[in-house]
Amino acid sequence: MNFLASLGSLTLGSRLKRLSDTLFAEVNVIYEKIGITLQAGYFPLFYLLHKEGAVSITDCATALGVSHPAISKMSRKMIDEGWLEKQPSPRDERTQLLTLSAQSKHTLPKLIPIWDEIRRSLDDMIEAPQGGNLLEQLITIEEENAKTPLSTRVLNNLADPYLSGDIEIIGWDPKYADTFKELSKEWLDYYFLNLQEERDRESLENPSGYYLSRGGTIFFALCGGQPVGACALARENDDLFEISKTGVTPAAQSRGIGRRLVVAALNEARRLGAKQVYLESNRKLVNAQKLYRKLGFCEIPHPNGKSVYRRSDIYMIVTL
Repeated sequence: MNFLASLGSLTLGSRLKRLSDTLFAEVNVIYEKIGITLQAGYFPLFYLLHKEGAVSITDCATALGVSHPAISKMSRKMIDEGWLEKQPSPRDERTQLLTLSAQSKHTLPKLIPIWDEIRRSLDDMIEAPQGGNLLEQLITIEEENAKTPLSTRVLNNLADPYLSGDIEIIGWDPKYADTFKELSKEWLDYYFLNLQEERDRESLENPSGYYLSRGGTIFFALCGGQPVGACALARENDDLFEISKTGVTPAAQSRGIGRRLVVAALNEARRLGAKQVYLESNRKLVNAQKLYRKLGFCEIPHPNGKSVYRRSDIYMIVTL
């Protein structure tokens, strides 16, 4: 029996602290497995300085909503461990500013993709609760973490390119319009050489007009600054969006890039207020099917009876 759970709202503070401690411990496991000695509890201050540069202790305390002594204590530890440095303010030499050390800046390319994956994994766990009050949602999140710990989720989804920091997901950039066409035709020609439709030509020849002007967008995956994958998000109406033209060049496959592209598209659909996202695919794309199902897509009969695409034999949808 979970004694704390049996006490209901009387133990809300204890439950929140327990969950916080659990998640901090999970992040420490991730860092340890990857060989990073940064403590999870340092994240708020570390990230603030990463974004803002040099900041005084007083301003750090204000920005993070904690006490001045708490920031002083944490910063001393981080300085001792080589993560932070102090430097005089150019406006007033009596004021000391905190800034990231060379060690931190060297580690950042590894940390940033890890943080991205932690955020995505936590978002998945947070979205799991269906209704209920705060305590019931806490229980669901705890159960989600017990079933598949945060560290396992993140480490399973990370791949070498993420750890080296050379994979970046960006939104639409017109300079990659031709690249979008090339990436899409690469996999269309490989799998469905004689099954391309007029819609394919329209979307590839004029991606801005086909997707962006209708309220959708296109994401690109950059590896070492070069585009290696793309994924389009098309707007059907305010509630329904479609994911299409998801492709990764063969040399960059099996590195989790497709997943990151689809997740980026799903997150954008949520931001735009969509209630559902669908896609059409082919059953012979086995790895793609596995990915879509892991991300929550379920197969249903095609709402129009059959697809306008001859190559499509499966219709999948996810509720956001």
